[in-house]
Amino acid sequence: MDINRANLDALFRTISTAFQQGMEWRPPVDLGFMTRDYPSNSASNFYAFIHQMAGFREWLGDRVWNNLRSERFNVPNRDFERSYIMPANDIEDDQYGVYGPIWQDNGAAWQALLYSLVIEVLTDNPEIFDGKAFFADDHAYGDNTIDNLTDGALTETTFEAAFTATASWKYANGELIRPMWTHLLHGPKLRSTAFELVDAKQVSDDDGNLVDNPNYKRCTRVEIPDFVGTYDDYWALVDGSRPVKAIARQVRKTPRPIMDTRPEEVELSGDIKMFAHGRAAAAGAFPHMIYMARL
Repeated sequence: MDINRANLDALFRTISTAFQQGMEWRPPVDLGFMTRDYPSNSASNFYAFIHQMAGFREWLGDRVWNNLRSERFNVPNRDFERSYIMPANDIEDDQYGVYGPIWQDNGAAWQALLYSLVIEVLTDNPEIFDGKAFFADDHAYGDNTIDNLTDGALTETTFEAAFTATASWKYANGELIRPMWTHLLHGPKLRSTAFELVDAKQVSDDDGNLVDNPNYKRCTRVEIPDFVGTYDDYWALVDGSRPVKAIARQVRKTPRPIMDTRPEEVELSGDIKMFAHGRAAAAGAFPHMIYMARL
């Protein structure tokens, strides 16, 4: 195929279509139960976190005005890119068919990146609005404290202890938070342990007899393939029942492929440059929506 503007434009359309097809791919684990996506229209997003959550009281007499204290937390967008150089000779020799699947895979890679941003929050434990790590034992909610971090291995004892400990969590106004732990996160190493905890209808008692499992279907088990190596003993309880979620994610710019279709530039360099650029970020949001073991 000759190197001319019409042929280069046609190649670019092929690449763009492949990229958009790839964008339809989704990671095998849907993390929507713990992630809220927010629009982003600037270099960063500011999030306001209210220490005293909304609640209702019986209206007797005058209104009772509550002073809500909030924290503004800045989450800057991060830049991500993917760039390739394709030899111009591949165009002339009609050997460019392989590049379509590559760009289709790059479209899928953006979806994989959005997934990875959430996983990063779980594994890296970044600082959040109160100046502490997302998982910490001393998140202050007014005069109350939220401890959403443990170092206990996943067992029946630690699993049940997590429900007991978090049942006493309170907002700044003293109202119980009442977390509904809907999901249990674990990695491949803990698959059998997690299955015995929440998916097995019967378990063995101390005498080896089969008895009904009191935790059967207490929450949904979710295997996180990224909980391996250093993180293979990590596990977490997540409250996915509410409109607010444990992790905030924002997308400032969704990538689209760009290609230099000027024949003179291609002839000059002997290469065709193709690239894409996106902007996004994720951050820990509400500590009381997740309880995590980091061993």
